[in-house]
Amino acid sequence: MLHDSIDTTLVPTFPPEVLDEVKREGVLREFQPGEPLFTEGQHDYDFFVVLSGEVRVTRRLGSEDQVLAVHRPGAFTGEISLLSGGPAIATGRAVGETRVLQVKAEAFRRMVAECTPLARFVLQTLVTRRQDAEAQIRQQEKLAALGRMAAGLMHELNNPASAARRSAEQLREECLEAQHRALAHDERLSAPQREVLAELMRDLQSATPLQPLDALAQSDLEDGLLGWLESHGMANAFSRATTLGTAGVDLPHLEVLGATLEGEALEVGLTWLEKTLLLTQLTDVMDASTQRICSLIAAVRQYTYMDRDWLQEVDVHAGLEATLAMFAHRLRGGVTVTRDYDGHVPKLWAHGSELNQVWTNLIENALDAMKDQGNLRVSTRLCGDEVHVELSDDGPGVPEELQARVFEPFFTTKALGKGTGLGLDIALRIVERRLGGRIRLQSRPGDTCFRVELPLKPELPH
Repeated sequence: MLHDSIDTTLVPTFPPEVLDEVKREGVLREFQPGEPLFTEGQHDYDFFVVLSGEVRVTRRLGSEDQVLAVHRPGAFTGEISLLSGGPAIATGRAVGETRVLQVKAEAFRRMVAECTPLARFVLQTLVTRRQDAEAQIRQQEKLAALGRMAAGLMHELNNPASAARRSAEQLREECLEAQHRALAHDERLSAPQREVLAELMRDLQSATPLQPLDALAQSDLEDGLLGWLESHGMANAFSRATTLGTAGVDLPHLEVLGATLEGEALEVGLTWLEKTLLLTQLTDVMDASTQRICSLIAAVRQYTYMDRDWLQEVDVHAGLEATLAMFAHRLRGGVTVTRDYDGHVPKLWAHGSELNQVWTNLIENALDAMKDQGNLRVSTRLCGDEVHVELSDDGPGVPEELQARVFEPFFTTKALGKGTGLGLDIALRIVERRLGGRIRLQSRPGDTCFRVELPLKPELPH
């Protein structure tokens, strides 16, 4: 019989009578990191109860290994094939040094035949595990459907968006050329006056783009331009000042024009300059708008990992940025996003679209908690052979008595009708069962942090 130190603190999910039976029948075993407890296709392997460490269960699909489950202290594994009588459908390996109670296959089958407390407990747990597996399959199907829908939509949007952007660039060049041809044939201006206008336009085009002025500085600039235009008797002074100021024209530029152009020539020259700058501004808006569409298309492609293999090297930072782009409509209001990315974080092996679904659920929860008003902090760290990603918000926090339940299916702290209670459950399934990682929660009023701990590469069979 095993030492009495093995109690409900090590296996808290086991009822006392079940624990007594396991202690009576089980043998204490220790497995080294990567050592298999059972392998896919193996017959007559044993039943295991995890006391410390982790057991990662994987199944070979083609050239990849899919993580089916991660069993931590208090969980058991090895029961499915023992009950079905067939070979093992997956491989179970120790993650780190792992201690287990090993119950021989013959003893386990005898307990099932006698319907002992352990057998009844295992069968009840199997029902829950089957429901979990079905939920996981449904989630994978939803992600696959999202990928197919996104692929079709992005294909339809990408071609016209790219064409519109090319057209905007060409339109800008054609407008400038047409304006310069018109200036060259304008007999109301002398050759030196036309050259001054053309030179000013070239200077504005070739100038290094400056940082946008703040609202006060921009207003001061436009007020100065307005005063100059009014003092020289120019019509539509207000709208002209706005157009000229937005294009980077300042008082020294106008002084150069005023020294060369007078009276009607100044009016003609300013009209030409205003219309030329207005055309370039409109084409710039078109170019920026189509560029935004192209950026969103790229973000959706990154978010859904369209046309990628099932398991791929994933850039965590690119995935986080793609997910944040999906929430741009909620972030641009009263949410301040602070990024603290570790530049030493390498790519990790994962399911890209599923990992982005984790970021989606965590970010959406943070925004809901803050009611789209507050601070969202996103940070990454390389910790040994793992990447740790933290998503923090300064919302009201999760009450301490509810923190242990937040990952339960259908449990939600949101108002009635505002949440399904599945977001964190889905995130937990993806991180633990598909990626072999962990999610941890720390929360107090004004500081709630979810930390996702991901291995750089799942431990695969040797």
